[in-house]
Amino acid sequence: MSGTALLAIAASLSVMVPGGAQADRNADEGRAPFIGLEGPATDACPGIGRIALFEAKKGDFMRVYTDANEVAPVKDKLPLSTLVWLCEADEGWQGIVYPMPDNQDLGDCRVSAALPTPEPYNGPCQYGWVEAKYIELVAG
Repeated sequence: MSGTALLAIAASLSVMVPGGAQADRNADEGRAPFIGLEGPATDACPGIGRIALFEAKKGDFMRVYTDANEVAPVKDKLPLSTLVWLCEADEGWQGIVYPMPDNQDLGDCRVSAALPTPEPYNGPCQYGWVEAKYIELVAG
């Protein structure tokens, strides 16, 4: 069988697998917070917060975890004053959605419109979990 034929078969198989590459990407990034939990009359993520409620020291940042607990792997680090979307809450933890500062703005995250039913966030921005006590509500 030629290399081109093998590539075509592999491509068709990845389309047939539920979730495909997106499911693999999400598994590596951790548990996505649910959006749309407050119903179809409210934005998918109903608030905006700022990482602000701890005393900054040189090099301080907020750790973003892959799940709502401090033993989960750290997936990102956000500086103080970073604006984030506030989505699902889980016992002292806040599921957040946030843009990558190099090429996205807060408005690029596609969570400021209502959804008919709740669903896990699936991009295009980053997501994760932070301790809710370190978030200052800005809007929502």
